Amino acid sequence: MTALYKETIDELSTAMDTYKIIANKLIGKLISETKQPEIKEIIKGQYYLIENSELINGKKHLSDSWDFDVHGEHCLFVNLVTGQRLEVSLGNKESLGNLDPYFFYDFLKTTESLKHLADNFKNPFNDMCAFFEHLIEQKVRTYEYFWC
Repeated sequence: MTALYKETIDELSTAMDTYKIIANKLIGKLISETKQPEIKEIIKGQYYLIENSELINGKKHLSDSWDFDVHGEHCLFVNLVTGQRLEVSLGNKESLGNLDPYFFYDFLKTTESLKHLADNFKNPFNDMCAFFEHLIEQKVRTYEYFWC
């Protein structure tokens, strides 16, 4: 990882907030646009019950050209137009902000306005872990749960 300037750390911090906002929006789409068998519990925030289910609109993708793949405790969202990727943790509402080092790197790398930030991480997983640890040590970010 290259030495990061305060401006870059601020941009990455804002990108983390953006990730969480988009993740919430996409989970909302997934819940409202698919036929989820456990919908009552999912609406209460039990996102681990979300499945790869048929779309209500009969289309192949969520609105705004988002594809999704629920697998294990995650859901990978891919925008078919922009190529943007978000891998989201499916525990509960609070877990949407969880950041896996490689998944966050992939989000940066595939988000047009954030691609330049990915250049700071030559070894994506290890460098991102070191960055997360730096944020925790410096008390820059305290509410996200980082997976390293």
